[in-house]
Amino acid sequence: MTLDPISLTPMPQETDATPSQIEAPEYFYPVETRPPVSDLPYLSHAILFFVLTIPMLFIGEALCLFLVKQSHLFGDKSYQAIFSLMASDARIAIPAQALTYLLTLLAAVAIFPVLWRRPFVQGIHWNLDVARTRFLWLFALGLGLGFGITLLGNYLPMPKDPPIMQDMMGSQLGAWMMLIFGITCAPLLEEMAFRGFLLPGFIHAFRWLIQREILSSDALSWVTIPLSVVLTTIPFALLHATQVSHAWAPLLLIGLVSVALCTIRLRLNSVAASTVVHAAYNFTLFAGLLLQTEGFRHLERLNS
Repeated sequence: MTLDPISLTPMPQETDATPSQIEAPEYFYPVETRPPVSDLPYLSHAILFFVLTIPMLFIGEALCLFLVKQSHLFGDKSYQAIFSLMASDARIAIPAQALTYLLTLLAAVAIFPVLWRRPFVQGIHWNLDVARTRFLWLFALGLGLGFGITLLGNYLPMPKDPPIMQDMMGSQLGAWMMLIFGITCAPLLEEMAFRGFLLPGFIHAFRWLIQREILSSDALSWVTIPLSVVLTTIPFALLHATQVSHAWAPLLLIGLVSVALCTIRLRLNSVAASTVVHAAYNFTLFAGLLLQTEGFRHLERLNS
């Protein structure tokens, strides 16, 4: 028996195989390796997704500015004047944000299937069938969540005239645009970002560290998911901080909503399911304003 001089393991015996029977090196025919879908997305994928939003933000706002300027919807205002309006006028801010979200989604759909070697909806765990078969139940859950959070808010110190309310009071068209955006684009991309990428990214990162004994399994194995939910909830709440004047009470309520959405995402293994609940929850917030203002025809009542 001959030993390998480096590994000191037995070397295979030479055979009388003909040249045609000798296997070619693997690098001649690289085997396509795909990460298991249960391991996707990685935390690095979540970071890449959020990095993608930065250039898409600039492109979306620039494209919106160009379209508004060329359409003359706001007269002959300069680009600088239109850009200033973007901070306060929902009629410009919402289309710019929608364009940013759309461009980010398109970039993600183009990039991540190449990294994953799988369809985007598979890697993100979209699982539309789960949401389709339970749609009414999920929608009702979102409505219930909205009513419950609204009721709880009556017992907490809520800010008066938060920025999101002031933006809505600007015009009837702006209010309708905020409603449509709030129940479509906003829940879709926020669920993609936080429950589609960030939440599983944290879970897989903790498990990776535990498997390699970098972190103690005894200490972290049972808190991996709760800790990942908390780490996902904090940036989700902070994303909405400016809309509610950075007040702690509404941020706490938004955090509770995030925990509920994370639970649904993990329980059903479906980002589509948490998106339905998120959209229904947002609808309850706008439904009360719709009733109060008679279809946004009396926005001055929001100030009473």
